[in-house]
Amino acid sequence: MMSTSRREFLENATKSMLIYTSLPAGLALAGNEYQSDLYTGRIPICQNMTNEISAQFTILTEGKNPYAYRVKDSQGRDLPVRKWDEEHRKHSGYGIDKLIAEKLQADQLYRLQVIDKDRGTVLDERIFKSLPLNRKTNLRFAMISCSCDIYHSQNSNMWDRMFAELPELVFVLGDSVYCDLGSDGTEKDLWRRHCETRTTLAHFRQPRLIPTLATWDDHDYGRNNENRHYAMKHVSRRIFECFFGSTPVAGYRKGHGVGSVLTGFGQRFFLMDDRFFRDEPRTGGMMWGSDQQEWLLETLGENDKPSWLMNGSQYFSSYIGNDSFQKEYMRNLSDLTGKLRRLEAPVVFASGDVHFSEVLKIEPQLLGYRTFEFTSSAMHSINYPTAWYMRNPRRLTHTWKHNFMIMKTETVKNGLSTDLYCLGRTGKLLISHAGTVQR
Repeated sequence: MMSTSRREFLENATKSMLIYTSLPAGLALAGNEYQSDLYTGRIPICQNMTNEISAQFTILTEGKNPYAYRVKDSQGRDLPVRKWDEEHRKHSGYGIDKLIAEKLQADQLYRLQVIDKDRGTVLDERIFKSLPLNRKTNLRFAMISCSCDIYHSQNSNMWDRMFAELPELVFVLGDSVYCDLGSDGTEKDLWRRHCETRTTLAHFRQPRLIPTLATWDDHDYGRNNENRHYAMKHVSRRIFECFFGSTPVAGYRKGHGVGSVLTGFGQRFFLMDDRFFRDEPRTGGMMWGSDQQEWLLETLGENDKPSWLMNGSQYFSSYIGNDSFQKEYMRNLSDLTGKLRRLEAPVVFASGDVHFSEVLKIEPQLLGYRTFEFTSSAMHSINYPTAWYMRNPRRLTHTWKHNFMIMKTETVKNGLSTDLYCLGRTGKLLISHAGTVQR
């Protein structure tokens, strides 16, 4: 992609907004308090790691015309906001700015403004809030995966539906970008596919932002079913972190690869990297690599807080045509569950990838207590009726239609409660499930 003028950039952004503005009115706003006279949706913006006092953002910029930024509270007062990272490519007209806004307070609405540096005018404005990680009760978050940008009609509708549910947090469990679609696998094309997806998905044009944390799977890694031998892994990791990464702050630590751990609401959320260290399948190797697995076990062992192990690939399945921990790394999975069994922290499993959502009941013989695997897929990608060969004796419920999962959870004695539902593109309830995980 060649460099473009600001006018061309904004014209292209406006064209890509046509999909968004054709949606049913009011889905994305979900309340007058989130409306802004200065909102345009022209600039793709993602809110990333957020805690009680700070919020991070990723802005897709026009490379030759950098923006300025302001953050205002509900009284119109300016708050500190600074750029902590940026990235540009000579072959692209797009760049990335990484921001952090500080000195936030709980339960307040803030406005992030993108400013034209030359004219001093506001190009776009978004509403956001801090995230009360120290709260112990009733977290409501979304889990999604597999958001292919060529599914235009499903794209905007699904994201508007999801944002209208007002989750406090969004976890993206892989295949957020299909880097291998219409790509020759070069650094130039990996960057281009991230930019194309960022300009297309309605996720990044919502009036109200929601903190989003992500890990990858094979398609955003760069090539279908790739592992640690992928030649572009280091380049791909840098690009992914430009678009989805956050800098460490209270409540958030980096893991291995693109992995991380969020601590809040009395729980922990481990986003695992299932590609960068992954061995060849069915060779007796490991899904996460020895260092990442050891980091997970050591971090879990620090306390007894219930924890979510979030991964791109599924854990407890052996479906034809899909890879999984159980199918390709059975010895590793057996070793892992044996070690998890000895820890005080109860765990829940979450995954994406397979283009249908399901709830699996994991028998207490494995960990010493009953737990679940929750799979959320696909937001908008190829889907098909789940056939006989996709059956699983652990399955409690499932749906093959385009969907997202909303999870309500809070801590209970020696564990956590879960209460989920999946909605489709029309807003129809597709599946629901409630359960408890306790040691």
